[in-house]
Amino acid sequence: MGLLSRAVLIGVSAAVLAAPAALATPATGTPETGAEQPQSDVKERIAKYKKRVEQIEADLKDAVKAVDAATSKAEAQKAKAAAEKVKAAADALDKELQAFLDSPDLKEHQDRIAVGQVMHRAHEASKAADAAITKAQKKIDDDQPTPPVPAADIAVEPQSAGRGGIVAIVVFCPEGKVSNFASDALNIVAESRFEDGPITAIGAIVKEDAAPGKHTVTASCDSQKLTTSFTVTADAPVQSKPPTSDDVRRKSVVKPKGKIETGGGATALQTV
Repeated sequence: MGLLSRAVLIGVSAAVLAAPAALATPATGTPETGAEQPQSDVKERIAKYKKRVEQIEADLKDAVKAVDAATSKAEAQKAKAAAEKVKAAADALDKELQAFLDSPDLKEHQDRIAVGQVMHRAHEASKAADAAITKAQKKIDDDQPTPPVPAADIAVEPQSAGRGGIVAIVVFCPEGKVSNFASDALNIVAESRFEDGPITAIGAIVKEDAAPGKHTVTASCDSQKLTTSFTVTADAPVQSKPPTSDDVRRKSVVKPKGKIETGGGATALQTV
């Protein structure tokens, strides 16, 4: 016997002890005909009631699960309808059981206890369905469109530099880890890596033998490969100190909604 069944049995037994008149054996015969219903028919009817309440409890479990799992207004509305159906079935059974309990057909004390147990289960199912309906309605009322996750992005700041110059590779990665910075025209300075939430940036020095013109720069946001380009100018090579994470931070600017803004210069990193 499960915990719920045992609790129900104890609750009904306590009610019998407290108010035995409620389940007392009524007068023999029905008011309309005076005929007694065979005990086999009574027990068969009780068995059918038990099957009905078991189905109601199973449907309730599914409805509650659907309400809990609902993440959209449509899903919450569907789950609410299922819970309302369960409540209607439980209330109808409860009313029918009450009428049966009041009838003169239930002569045996144990049969009356069995009916009382089923009625208690139907009543509890109705209450639980009510709670599920309330929860579903709250999800319906509170439903707001989930904003899309901004796309990962990559940029180089500045977008052009001479040989020996310093650039920052800036990656916006809303979900995942940033890795695999690479470019045939850049020496990546790993020690300059800077991170702030979804923003990761790293400094690099343009190679002294890099050919003037456009070059590809890549990085990974989790499993997604990101690609951009920058231009190596024909200016005379310069000597630069390796960039620090502070240098990289000052070159990393992000617009609202995660779009990278190049040309940051000395502007501090801004994320919204």
